[in-house]
Amino acid sequence: MRWKITLAYDGSNYGGWQRQNNALTVQEVLEGCLSKVCRQPIYLAGCGRTDAGVHASYYVAHFDTPSEELVANNKDSLSHDQVIFRINKLLPPDISVFQIESVEDTFHSRFSARKRMYQYHIRYKKSAFHPKYAWWYQPHLDVEAMNKASQLLLGDKNFAAFCKGEIPRNNPNCIVYLAQWEKTNEEIIFTIQASRFLRNMVRSLVKALVEVGTHKITVEEFKAIFDSGVGRNEIGRSVPPNGLFLCDVQY
Repeated sequence: MRWKITLAYDGSNYGGWQRQNNALTVQEVLEGCLSKVCRQPIYLAGCGRTDAGVHASYYVAHFDTPSEELVANNKDSLSHDQVIFRINKLLPPDISVFQIESVEDTFHSRFSARKRMYQYHIRYKKSAFHPKYAWWYQPHLDVEAMNKASQLLLGDKNFAAFCKGEIPRNNPNCIVYLAQWEKTNEEIIFTIQASRFLRNMVRSLVKALVEVGTHKITVEEFKAIFDSGVGRNEIGRSVPPNGLFLCDVQY
């Protein structure tokens, strides 16, 4: 039986989602708690990787059990709500599970996803309560110019210029459905929705768009960088991870 699990996490204390040899990860912690509550080994497949320090307000994973029972030898007849409650009691405060539901065996949390959405938060007022969830950046940003440059991202485009390291399956193209900046009383928020994302793509894009917003580069120069296909992350052109959230996955 295949199960879909939805959750959220604060990535501040983790080396990202995916299990690693040299860092504690969200996958490792969640698998451990699931295995205890479900009384069987649980191995998760996630909807995508998030880097160290990146958060998810909505994340999807899946796992399989050999029978139709979520809990092996379920003599207590635990309901799904009771299972979720027990998992959340075991989990640390910075990871929370919303739902577990049975799905078709063909469902895959990563490969069945059609769209993913990220948001990046920039605070222009320092906050003592939210330093982990936004990048504090004081210089004035020209949001109108940043939105003008963001419109160049829409459609099926080559994002090699904003990919760190190797391009997955040698395919640099992503279909971007939405890319916009919104200013609130305390923050400027970048929202981007696409069919897929390359490694470090959002944080690299934000860095370049901030350079547009501070008039270090023009919209035309941003377009030239975009069209060049030359990666910028190799020289450290990326914003801090703490402002980035995976906030939606659509199937």
